[in-house]
Amino acid sequence: MQDQALSKYTVPFGLSLAVCAVLNALLVVAKEKSKSVQGWMQKMTGHHWITHVVIVLVAFFALGFAFAQAHRPEETKISANRLAKIVIAGVVTGVLIIGGFYLIAD
Repeated sequence: MQDQALSKYTVPFGLSLAVCAVLNALLVVAKEKSKSVQGWMQKMTGHHWITHVVIVLVAFFALGFAFAQAHRPEETKISANRLAKIVIAGVVTGVLIIGGFYLIAD
């Protein structure tokens, strides 16, 4: 199967997704371990989960556009298969962080 050409924003936002999956997990751990972090997030938007979502979404778009500005397709070619593996690795890492935290914390 031939590798299809990826759009200008596919790779940068795919990488952003992988990073934000881990960021999401780290935020969950930080909120659960530190009542001051959870309290601060509660004060920001009225509920800690809303702040959590805002942080992850802002990070996703900021990193995606930052990676797009830095991404030079002629210098680094990431195939669709490699990008999929990176995204899966980021999501699995996030799941392992959260799952491990709740297994160990309880």
